[in-house]
Amino acid sequence: MYLLTWNPDESRIEASFGGCITKGEAVVFDEELTDMVKSMQGQIFSVVVDYATASRIEDRAKELLNECRERCIFGGAHKVTFVTRDEREAQDYTNNRLQAVLEGREEYVAYGMAA
Repeated sequence: MYLLTWNPDESRIEASFGGCITKGEAVVFDEELTDMVKSMQGQIFSVVVDYATASRIEDRAKELLNECRERCIFGGAHKVTFVTRDEREAQDYTNNRLQAVLEGREEYVAYGMAA
């Protein structure tokens, strides 16, 4: 289950996941997020994907979320932030995506640190 919204005060697309994230759910999310990003053309916006409270993420769903991040960046998002389930996961993403993090295009924060 997820919630996808536009926050006009922050110029930000916000996605929040809970429960188990399945491949099917990730496919539908990808379609909706892609449509939302396309509608933002010409605007400055960022994206936050929060799956910190998800109990489980299927492997293919995680791959799709990573593909969504790329589509957001190439679709014009100023920055994409992932709120992860724990510090280890945030650190792994940061290490694997270090160049984009250093350039300020991506950010990975653990749930406890985001509060």
